[in-house]
Amino acid sequence: MRKIYFTMLALFFAVVAVWGQASKGEFSGSFTGKAKYASGKNNYLLDEYKVDYLYKIVMGEPICVANMTWTRNPGYTVSKKNKKYAQLSEYEDLKLCYDLIVPKKATYKYTLMFYSEQSKAYIASATTTMTLDLIEKAGSVVSPEIPTNLSWKEDFSNVVLGKQDIAKPGVVIPDATLEEAFKAARLASGKLNSSEKGYSFRLRRIFDMTTRIDVVNVTADFAWNDADYNYISEEHDRRVKMASLLAAKDTAKANAAYFDNRTSAPTISKNSVNFWNSTVIPCELWISLLNEAEKLYEQKNWEGSRVYYQQVADAAPELNYPKERLQKIQKYLDKKTIRNVGDLELIYVEGSNGIKSFYMGKMEITQRQWRRVMRNNPSKFKGRGLPVDNISWEDAQAFIAELNKQTGMKYRLPRAEEWAYAAKGGVKSRNTQYSGSNNLDEVAWCAYNSSEATHPVGEKSPNELGLYDMTGNLCEWVVDQYDKVTRFVKGGSWADDAVNSVITESEKFPAKFKSDRIGFRVCQDE
Repeated sequence: MRKIYFTMLALFFAVVAVWGQASKGEFSGSFTGKAKYASGKNNYLLDEYKVDYLYKIVMGEPICVANMTWTRNPGYTVSKKNKKYAQLSEYEDLKLCYDLIVPKKATYKYTLMFYSEQSKAYIASATTTMTLDLIEKAGSVVSPEIPTNLSWKEDFSNVVLGKQDIAKPGVVIPDATLEEAFKAARLASGKLNSSEKGYSFRLRRIFDMTTRIDVVNVTADFAWNDADYNYISEEHDRRVKMASLLAAKDTAKANAAYFDNRTSAPTISKNSVNFWNSTVIPCELWISLLNEAEKLYEQKNWEGSRVYYQQVADAAPELNYPKERLQKIQKYLDKKTIRNVGDLELIYVEGSNGIKSFYMGKMEITQRQWRRVMRNNPSKFKGRGLPVDNISWEDAQAFIAELNKQTGMKYRLPRAEEWAYAAKGGVKSRNTQYSGSNNLDEVAWCAYNSSEATHPVGEKSPNELGLYDMTGNLCEWVVDQYDKVTRFVKGGSWADDAVNSVITESEKFPAKFKSDRIGFRVCQDE
């Protein structure tokens, strides 16, 4: 199967970019274009396209969600064969095959222009690339949202800071007021070097200062499966020739015209040549299955549509479309089951004795994680790898709400019984006093070894489930309430002795209470 790529340069299409307002690191927008094909070359079905996408910062890291919609031309010329949709009118299966042709891949390169409402100017520019595969068929607007994790260093290049004109990205216009704003944000005008320390930090700062992003200088490359086109061309040509010969009652030549020297598999068996006296093709089964799959897909019933797409793929192996839908659905479902975001890792806790299975944070929430979500650091003891402290129960809930908004997941505080069950090791429990050991020093930073301060998470030994610092370092908020204004903490802290550090102990404080002894970790339902 050949890959054919073409580049639509600025000469060949117009790009329109429209961006929405920013909301805590979210920038949505779209761009459009129209394909032009060189004379004498392959002319594919894509006519006009639109790409809708969202850039979003999740725990300090960039992601992109994008979807391409497109309209098609009335015909194509591929491998020197020309076909129009109208020519296929008597063959239902070939019309459907035509409907199901999609680009194999779309790659867009463009420049992002970062606009600051406060500065009333574009304050930075950067070039980036977006690659889309598993594209929907022409006219379809329904698609599962599949986020792509990006890298500050690998996905943003030619980054230039400073006031710029949208017509001249990368050319800095001196501006003293903006330079003062940059200085306060620990930035400076000029081109960033991706190999220098602080590259990612500076890019995050630019996103923080940005209220709108415009996209310019777009070029696009597309890849197609020529075999999709060649199958329709050959099948239609041979059917028309065969029908003509059958009408002349020349069965032998009709048979040869359809079956001999083919480059693609025939739709019908040689044993059923007489079937060609009719224009009805023996494909009613997969057409019916496809219609059911498409209906469920439009309803966003991904699991249900997957069953039917698989049956279509089995019944019509020459079709690429159902195979690609299966890949896209699986990709979406795989993304949905991912529990870890950035460096926030969860551990599976198998339930028993009335406690349902759930996922528990491997570590206490760190200051790095808190800062990337909340853009501040309330801790007394400073350090990116230290657990965030000086956090009230209400603060923890605010963090979780913002984390859920950024990730689309459902994090929460653990219940007291879940916390104790996980601390004891769940189904792997060795029934120790502290989480993972009867030796407090082995698993916890406490009053005897902490030097009256917190320590980086994960330095002590984990418990049976691989959970760290369930005992010591910081006490941890749980969701349970003592009364309307009072909540519980579990686990003991850097300031607690052996008695107050056992798993069964707990303390209660007002929901607004803050202390350098208290932090938290998150969990999720199974």
